[in-house]
Amino acid sequence: METAVLFKIIQRRFKFRNPNHLTVLPKNFIYTENEYKSARSYIQDLAKYNIKYSHPEKDDYPEEFFKMKEPPLFFEYYGEPIWKNTEFISVVGAREIHSITEQWLRAHLSDFVKNNKVGIVSGGAKGVDQLSHLIAIKNLAPTLFILPSGLLHLYPQSLNLIKTEHMNVNICFLSEFEIHQKLHKSHFYFRNRLIAALGGITLVAQASLKSGSLLTVHHCLEMGKAVVTIPAHPEMSGFDGNLKLLYDGAYLVRNFIDLHEFWKAEHWPY
Repeated sequence: METAVLFKIIQRRFKFRNPNHLTVLPKNFIYTENEYKSARSYIQDLAKYNIKYSHPEKDDYPEEFFKMKEPPLFFEYYGEPIWKNTEFISVVGAREIHSITEQWLRAHLSDFVKNNKVGIVSGGAKGVDQLSHLIAIKNLAPTLFILPSGLLHLYPQSLNLIKTEHMNVNICFLSEFEIHQKLHKSHFYFRNRLIAALGGITLVAQASLKSGSLLTVHHCLEMGKAVVTIPAHPEMSGFDGNLKLLYDGAYLVRNFIDLHEFWKAEHWPY
């Protein structure tokens, strides 16, 4: 636990940022007695809620996080570390999901998950995110919820029902924020970069121009991650983000076959 306590102290000092891109503890790290006691007490409390934790020197810390700018110094999760033996596709999109988008995801994302033994990572928001998680659950595929709030304040609240009704070894809830932390608008930035990091590719199912989905795309591009999206008619409301992505060079996927072939190409052994 000693190492975990020190990483927690650093995380608190930097206010959940990591400007120096630390992945190992600084030599001769100096901290106060109060900092140490508070961090140690917090970590001990996690066990009361069956919440686990990780940091860059633990073996359950995702390899993809080491490739990020400002990798997480400490994070918590409820469930099992499914990222250790699962490849993920990141799926993001609108909260107000269009019926056509819903039909596409139920048909083509479902087939993709079944045929490629791939898990889904998303942000748990209503609309595209939650539908994608539920598609994974229905197909017995691993799914990872990345949260913009603490694990005792799931956002949105509808995730509590999913957690109660569907929790199993293939489901995990993960957050950088401390367990009692409520949602703050700025937290979506942190959440979205982890979604981008953990997916082999990112599927933007439906997005407007001013959306969190396009912020996730920004993180993907910083990390050299491929982005795919679904085409739409220029006059369709709510899909202008998709069209901009295609105009800017994102890959177009029409159906399960396109998604499957693109996944294979991205994972071809070099």
